[in-house]
Amino acid sequence: MSGKISLTVLECGVTALDFELVATGHPDKQASRHLACGHPRLGEGQIAHPCYAYIIEHPGGRILVDTGFSDSAKRDWKNEHYKGAMDYEPGEDGLFSQRLEQHDLAPEDFDDVIVTHLHTDHAGNLPKFAATDARILLHEEELRGIVEVKGGMLRDDLVTMWGVTSPQGFTRKDWACLMPNRATTVFGDMEIYRGIWTVSLPGHTWGSIGVAVNLPHTGWVLLASDHIYLAATWGDPFVGNILNQNPTAWAQSAVKCRRLQEKYGMRIFPGHDNRIIAPDADESFVLEDVRPFYD
Repeated sequence: MSGKISLTVLECGVTALDFELVATGHPDKQASRHLACGHPRLGEGQIAHPCYAYIIEHPGGRILVDTGFSDSAKRDWKNEHYKGAMDYEPGEDGLFSQRLEQHDLAPEDFDDVIVTHLHTDHAGNLPKFAATDARILLHEEELRGIVEVKGGMLRDDLVTMWGVTSPQGFTRKDWACLMPNRATTVFGDMEIYRGIWTVSLPGHTWGSIGVAVNLPHTGWVLLASDHIYLAATWGDPFVGNILNQNPTAWAQSAVKCRRLQEKYGMRIFPGHDNRIIAPDADESFVLEDVRPFYD
């Protein structure tokens, strides 16, 4: 492990997803046309929706941010909604475990796992860390969302962003073996290592967070997760989506992302886009290719 901070981006497959779901009411239906490839079974109006995990190397430890879809998601999904609306395609070597192996890493090699939120495309491989000593960092409001108010037990309904009777969004098996006992909760904005902060961005879910990293050459980057879903949803005004659990909180957090970029010159990594949002633009944003290894 080097003495500097570095960031590695892992693309862990793609799903097919309706553009209107993630950029609801966007005036330009072709705004994410660069995402129209990379999936063999796209329907009309769908984009290839990449799923990411990130490895941060820090002198104090090795950190994983998110875990992508479960390696066995295509076998495990029982509800036809997922199969139709979020058709997952890892390709030949795009499963989360395969991506780790490509970097000669295994779950036991991580000191911390930061979960930006518990949707199945971000928390799917958390069970792989059950036998490790890694801290599992989660916002306190996200944990509260999946735990009964009384008794501290996991909710036994089908927790979701669209109402507690819907199976969409969260898959209990992704995190039931670790929650609530293994959760190390964060709150507000917290520096967990020098130059690495968890950033509270509620709205997409109860306790969505981003991760800000100060890279030695690039400067600050913000892994915004699904709070800034696509590069096309960054603008003035921001474009929200019907997947956001609390639209008012989401709007406030989107403005927070803008303020962070203005103050620190942050590059913003959207949750599901292969471009980043740079601060030095004449327009509201510019797009650059994400590199597998950043900085």
